[in-house]
Amino acid sequence: MRTSRRMLKQVRRALLVAFLFSGCINVLMLATPLYTLQVFETVVPLGSIETLVILTIITAAAIIALALIEMARDTILLRAGLWLDHELGQHIIENGLKLSTPGTELKSDARALEQVKQFLTGGVVTVLFDAPWVPLFLVALALLNPLVGLVAAISAMLLIFAAMLHAIVTGRLVAESSKAHERSEQWLTTVSGDSQLAGALGLTRGAAQQWEAFNRAHIVSAYSLGKRTSLIKAFARTVRIGSQIALYGTGAWLVVRGEMTPGALVASAILLARALAPLEQLVSAIRAARGAQVAYRRLRALQADASVPKVGAGSEAPAGRITLSDVTFYHGGRKQPALRSVSLSIAPGECLGIVGPNGSGKSALAAILAGAHVPTIGNADLDGIPISSWQRGEGEPPVGYLTDEPCLIEGTVHQNIARFGDASLLAVAKAAARAGVHETLSGLASGYDTQVGVDGSGLSLRERRAVAFARAVYGSPRLIVLDEPELGLDGGSLRRLMSTLEDLKRERVALAIATQDPRLLALTDKMVVLAGGAVEASGTPRELARRFESHPARSMPGQRAAAEMH
Repeated sequence: MRTSRRMLKQVRRALLVAFLFSGCINVLMLATPLYTLQVFETVVPLGSIETLVILTIITAAAIIALALIEMARDTILLRAGLWLDHELGQHIIENGLKLSTPGTELKSDARALEQVKQFLTGGVVTVLFDAPWVPLFLVALALLNPLVGLVAAISAMLLIFAAMLHAIVTGRLVAESSKAHERSEQWLTTVSGDSQLAGALGLTRGAAQQWEAFNRAHIVSAYSLGKRTSLIKAFARTVRIGSQIALYGTGAWLVVRGEMTPGALVASAILLARALAPLEQLVSAIRAARGAQVAYRRLRALQADASVPKVGAGSEAPAGRITLSDVTFYHGGRKQPALRSVSLSIAPGECLGIVGPNGSGKSALAAILAGAHVPTIGNADLDGIPISSWQRGEGEPPVGYLTDEPCLIEGTVHQNIARFGDASLLAVAKAAARAGVHETLSGLASGYDTQVGVDGSGLSLRERRAVAFARAVYGSPRLIVLDEPELGLDGGSLRRLMSTLEDLKRERVALAIATQDPRLLALTDKMVVLAGGAVEASGTPRELARRFESHPARSMPGQRAAAEMH
């Protein structure tokens, strides 16, 4: 069972190894000041060339080892970040679709993953790994001379204070700037998704002004953030430069007094530079580290694969018995239910007609039957298992679904029909022929290899619906749900659709059609009439027709369509 916690645990192991490698790197960093110290303290006074050669060889070996270990550490972090991006990215998308996670949440999860990956591969983590080893260099400085060690310790504390201050004074602004930037980007994406239509609708100036208003909030917070960051970075740079001057001044004074040798002074300067480098970088890195920490917590809280029952893969095909029991459904943020206590059943080969006036809940019921929505209350089952679980299982979904506004994904017509799985052209063309749309799709510019843009752009409504219908019948669906399938069809196309539906019924495929068209309702074996989200009437078309004839005053738009068939 894959879980985000297990994946992150594997990354934590890689981080532990990288941290230990950082320790080795920092220990080997002592080679340069030690070499300098020995040259001035031993080689020069004694004039021993042999000693110089030996020291040089040892130091060169240490530097080569340092380079190799640093390459290994960076490779570990790079592989860990890219592995996590690949594995957890797939988990986020797959599990999010299984659990019907809202699109905004999926995008936030993806951004959190990107943030953690950048943290691992962007060099920030190495700064954090080097910072804990700063005391090693401070101790070495103190051993050379306690006063020099004191200067270095004070400088290190000032830089740590700068890093903490930066985290405190920029925390709120970072969140505000990020939120404002995200909002302006979302607005730009929405408008640019159909820029030609937006311009034709007269949205040019208003859309630009609205984006400017959103972006202004981002600019204001980003400007304040930039000023504070610049001030603190200038402070940190001043501390670092001032500490170097203080060390040289103090060291020179100690050399004059005979309490320190020139070689120790040079070694101290090298040690101080190494000690303060990660602390100065920490001022800039602390913000990214905090962001990565928040992102890590979000990823760690992701649900596991096991939260959705695995059905359909390697199991017997469903018989196709659909049952809805007291289904009530609320759209997000709505107080009134879209459906109220709806109960019905569909047997294999049956055709259910769903009728009612606009806003009566036809599309909501169709989405429940297709597994796109999960009932808030009640059950919607296929052979006793929730339809949504079948649809999100490992095998081919047993329910095909044609929405009133087709949902197509950027790719080819072939990929959209095959649901981006492995399928031959013959299998895809067979599904299109079964749906009665092969002629339409094969007549496209590149046939089944025609590119589909974002949200189906590049295709007409008729062509988008043809692709979506072929996808609905692709495989071996036991139920096909059609929401207003007559939209965009002329008389000849509608007759072909009706012929296709009759063929599907003969193949024992159950159908559910949400429509007001009496020609399609003529195919139904039974109907439900919705009003205000509740089932007002149900039965065979003949039974409903007799009921409406005896109560003409109660006739509604959907009911009149049902009666019109007779």
